[in-house]
Amino acid sequence: MPAAPRRRASRTVTIGVVAALAATLTGCGQGTNVSEDYAQICRDNATEKRLPDDDCNNHGGSAHWYYLPLGSSSRNVPAVGDRASGGVDTLPGGKTAAKGISGDGASVSRGGFGGSGSDGSHGG
Repeated sequence: MPAAPRRRASRTVTIGVVAALAATLTGCGQGTNVSEDYAQICRDNATEKRLPDDDCNNHGGSAHWYYLPLGSSSRNVPAVGDRASGGVDTLPGGKTAAKGISGDGASVSRGGFGGSGSDGSHGG
């Protein structure tokens, strides 16, 4: 019965491929897709370094929310401790911000599953 081992091997390969595809589709892959216009992070305005989000939730001082624009291509959101620049201190009117971006840093792109995929020009 030489056919039985081949079937098991095929099933093993199929299961592995399905598992890898599932991990990619559930956000365990390389990047994060969002529908918002900006990525909201906490930043120390004095040093321009990213802080843990809890610093903006619990303290005053130089910790403030900072908004990084998300365009049509992916954007690297810095990890906690890395320099964060290229954003704005105030979220523009009519725009939305993705919260809870990984403190380890992440590649974030606009227009993922359920996203608008637009150029972000809606609102004010």
